[in-house]
Amino acid sequence: MNKDKLPYNPKDANSILEYASVLIGSTLREHVNIEKIDNPKIRKGSFGNAIEYAYFQYDLNSDSNPDFAEVGMELKTTPLKKIKNGQLRAKERLVIGMINYMDVVNEKFETSHFLEKSNDILLISYLYEEEKDPLDYEIVSVIRWGIPDEDLTVIKQDWETIVNKIKAGNAHEISGSDTLYLEACTKGRKATDRRKQPFSNEPAKPRAWALKNSYMTTIQNKFLDNFDNIKRDKTEAATPLLTLIKKRFKPYIGLTQAELAQKFGYINDKNKIPKNIGNLITKKILNVKEESKIEEFEKANIKTKTIRIKKNGKLKEAVSFPYFDYCKLAQTSFKDSNFYQYLQTKYLLIIYREDEFDSGIYKLSEITFWQMPDQDLDEAKKCYEEMQKRVNEGHAENSVKSTENRCCHVRPHGRNSDDKCMTPYGIPVVKKCFWLNQNYFSNEVEKATKKDS
Repeated sequence: MNKDKLPYNPKDANSILEYASVLIGSTLREHVNIEKIDNPKIRKGSFGNAIEYAYFQYDLNSDSNPDFAEVGMELKTTPLKKIKNGQLRAKERLVIGMINYMDVVNEKFETSHFLEKSNDILLISYLYEEEKDPLDYEIVSVIRWGIPDEDLTVIKQDWETIVNKIKAGNAHEISGSDTLYLEACTKGRKATDRRKQPFSNEPAKPRAWALKNSYMTTIQNKFLDNFDNIKRDKTEAATPLLTLIKKRFKPYIGLTQAELAQKFGYINDKNKIPKNIGNLITKKILNVKEESKIEEFEKANIKTKTIRIKKNGKLKEAVSFPYFDYCKLAQTSFKDSNFYQYLQTKYLLIIYREDEFDSGIYKLSEITFWQMPDQDLDEAKKCYEEMQKRVNEGHAENSVKSTENRCCHVRPHGRNSDDKCMTPYGIPVVKKCFWLNQNYFSNEVEKATKKDS
């Protein structure tokens, strides 16, 4: 790279940003003289590499220093996808850099390699469209970005959760469900790749620091959507999110949902309670505007779910997911499915337990987070792929039963027996969805609440 002939000044951050901003609303083909980019589905990072060598004209390298070293700025490209309602969503997590298990245990968050790499980022976002040549992807936005101060508390806690696992000799047990905004995602050319860890002889999968795609989606859309956050006073600046939420809910423990609805003015003259009463009550308790999205929840991909537990410890209602399209199920891999995305969600469980002496009365009992553990995702995958197999073999009417899978099963979810969906072989079958097994989820809830206590 000849720095004297560059179309920007590598020693001036504003010059770099100005040159990058020329890309907005256009495609890479319009700016560079190359004929082909490797398919990003086959070669991860190929689009970002093309931006580096073809547009910014610097040599690709594996140097751990920032890409624009003279100004300390890191270059990152991230794909967005357009969903049905026209909104943009991050297609994937934003990988910051590899985790060195041997070194990270000696770091402090404030001076960590991760924070250094994520403090000043030139973030170039593009619209991923599968049918297009990567050279024709539209560049949607170019921003100079660093982790906002209001997110540092949660990200520091995530970072320390991961590092503490490594210090405990459990790098091989790290899971995306451990954290909220930041995760240690698996990396490696082969599924069998392993690395040494400092406090155990058990080899661990190579991992990288990454900001979750739910977090990146919120960052991208923050100025377009209506967000509101959970207010903290000065003494709560470092309070973990779940602890903060529990603190807000504590004054209402022991009340029924109807009593809470009455308290917050959500029961009308006909004594009808809105269908989304759980979300409305949560926003009132957390002092978030009713019409706004809860910023912390969007960043961590947290959804609220109200559950009722009977005296015997079993769920009053089973947990289901939206019905699936048989034709899409037949063609879609587990990792690309909506079902997988639902299981990657972290749920804020708002738990009502049946009163010991007053049958049928359920009172707010506790709040906890739950996300399906990684080891159970493999079991859910078996359920998904077995149902997929039956659909492809022409037996969509044959559901996967709860006796066939430890975690999940399939059963009807239509309004009635006439509510059907077309199958790949042209015969309509009643709509179905995936459900969590009642015993499995009851046990998971109890484990989650015990862990918090």
